[in-house]
Amino acid sequence: MSKFEYLKLADTVAAEIANGALKPGDRLPPQRWLADWLDVDLTTVTRAYHEARRRNLLDAVTGRGSFVSG
Repeated sequence: MSKFEYLKLADTVAAEIANGALKPGDRLPPQRWLADWLDVDLTTVTRAYHEARRRNLLDAVTGRGSFVSG
């Protein structure tokens, strides 16, 4: 996986929000589960979620998970 795959994953989250597949308050899968499902390194998903939070697409709550921002 390339160094910038995390950006593609963050872009996918943005696109899913834009097309209505993800709605405010929706919970995203746990990072470890998503990494296993996508067959990517956990770091890739962690960086993607961080990038999505930087873009104000997600809110993270320690111990509860990541949610689409309202």
